Amino acid sequence: ASRVHVVDGEEGLAKMLAIILAGHGLARLGIDAEWVGGSSCGGGSLSVQWLQLGCRGEAWLLDLPTLIATPSSAAHLQAALGALFASPRLLKVGFGLAADLRVVRSAHGSLRCCCAPSAVSPSVDLVNEWRKLRGAGAVSSLSALCATVLGAPLDKRCCLSNWGRRPLAAQQLEYAALDALVLPTAHEELERRRIRAGGAPAGTGLAAHCFCACFAKPVARAALAEGERVVRVELRLGRTFAPIGEGEPFARGTVRVL
Repeated sequence: ASRVHVVDGEEGLAKMLAIILAGHGLARLGIDAEWVGGSSCGGGSLSVQWLQLGCRGEAWLLDLPTLIATPSSAAHLQAALGALFASPRLLKVGFGLAADLRVVRSAHGSLRCCCAPSAVSPSVDLVNEWRKLRGAGAVSSLSALCATVLGAPLDKRCCLSNWGRRPLAAQQLEYAALDALVLPTAHEELERRRIRAGGAPAGTGLAAHCFCACFAKPVARAALAEGERVVRVELRLGRTFAPIGEGEPFARGTVRVL
């Protein structure tokens, strides 16, 4: 089961940073925000309340008003977000990512640099992937994307709830965490489909292009053509696949260095 952490102090920021950056290899980091009046549903005030991050089955809900209340905690927040958003090992995934980051930047002057579009890299916005699936005129909806790609829509009943309340209700905690956690999962499935169809991985930067999969038929070692050789390959796509080594089954395919 996913674990949900509410972060409202410097100690929580330090633990969050350590856990996310301690993982081996590449990972996806889901990013979402909630403000008074709702999130991507629109309407209401643009007073941002929560920034949600999801990675490897864990979610962190950052209480922004509390974290920016003192110069010390605001500085720690800036440092933590700066490290995560600039990490080349984390592919940042959002749905309407630019809009969420714009609202977060408005919360405090210290966040203007670390949450600038150029500072959040590598990244991919699933709104663009949704439009590729449904056309440029399609209504942007993370719930509809999940229904199409993952087989079930998101429950959006908490979208317009009071995100300024403390503590959040259990349903709000679940809703906010799921919005961040579903982003990496949806992107992973979109990439699987794209690669199976013969396309190239989407996104920008080294990390985005390292999320790949290999679909090839097993080949007998004696059937190797001239110039072919066995190489050791490790694939990471949300989880780790065991490397192919000497004496193990292997597959013929094209290896592309990006």
